[in-house]
Amino acid sequence: MPKKPEAQSFEVAEYSEPALDNQEVYSVIKQVFVDMQRTQSQHAVWADWSGDMLKIHYHSFEAFMPEKMRDVEQRANEIITNTVKILKKEFKERTGKTLKLADQKEMADSAREKVSLNQRYYYKAWRFYKISF
Repeated sequence: MPKKPEAQSFEVAEYSEPALDNQEVYSVIKQVFVDMQRTQSQHAVWADWSGDMLKIHYHSFEAFMPEKMRDVEQRANEIITNTVKILKKEFKERTGKTLKLADQKEMADSAREKVSLNQRYYYKAWRFYKISF
């Protein structure tokens, strides 16, 4: 019986890590917002998708807002900015990938709505971010 030839060498193929698809990215982002608990009853932050962009919402309940409009807007901007930082950090921890959010400044907007005769208002702000990873 003839002898079988021995394998002389073998190839090792390098495989990259599996790429994240959009559905996975969206589910991780959604879970990060679910895990972020509201720390104050006065305001809330959440996210949803508008086309291929992430839309971050801010909503607060304010009294006597016309007198302190600048402070309300500043607080909203700080909270949204901190939320984006937390989102990027949590995304990196959960997936090992870096989440890039490009702020679409021309699409940012806000609104105020009087909800009672006693000077109570809802303040709503939102920003759009182009996602890449």
